[in-house]
Amino acid sequence: MKSAKYHLAIIEDKPIILEALMEYFASSTHFCLVLMAPSSEHFLANWWEQRIDLLLCDSSLPEKSCVEVTWDVKRRSPSTQVVIFTVFEDQDVLFQSLCAGASDYLLKNCPLPEIERQMLAVLNGGSVMSAQVARLILAHFRSLKSAASYPYIEWLTPQELEIVTLLQKGDSYRQVGEKLSLSVGTIKFHIRNVYGKLQLNSRTKLVDKYK
Repeated sequence: MKSAKYHLAIIEDKPIILEALMEYFASSTHFCLVLMAPSSEHFLANWWEQRIDLLLCDSSLPEKSCVEVTWDVKRRSPSTQVVIFTVFEDQDVLFQSLCAGASDYLLKNCPLPEIERQMLAVLNGGSVMSAQVARLILAHFRSLKSAASYPYIEWLTPQELEIVTLLQKGDSYRQVGEKLSLSVGTIKFHIRNVYGKLQLNSRTKLVDKYK
């Protein structure tokens, strides 16, 4: 029996990029396109009862930012995975998106098959932490010199930090597990805790900024 396809939505304000994505995923064996939008406003206005498993969201939207869109999507549908689609690594925007609930980000110069592969990894692993995301998290926590200046920050535990560091260096989940004598399942458990801390610690700040 053929497995059901994942429901995919895309927000992209560049017509040529949106058209290329639509053409590629229209023939995908893994994804079913349920909503394609040239803007965040168009997406939010046309998302009714459709199930969305993954949203690929442009990082440079002119109306609502990708951070605000991520926040809205995760509040409305917590199970929807959000992947930020960006031309360059704007660390502030990308980290804020992660704090709002995004799972990963992809650079727009990635080949389309690689984009599809990484989106499937996010869906199959829940909160999959790529090397790029691990680097952003490490940079963020290393930049915080004093917890007193950030009273809402809950620091990563030593083991969580060690896992993130190894992922940042390019190790796979299996390799990290072998080095730390942990199962892959335990590694994923710690990664979900890291994502949970990012969302929890930023919630007050995000509500204040985007309410």
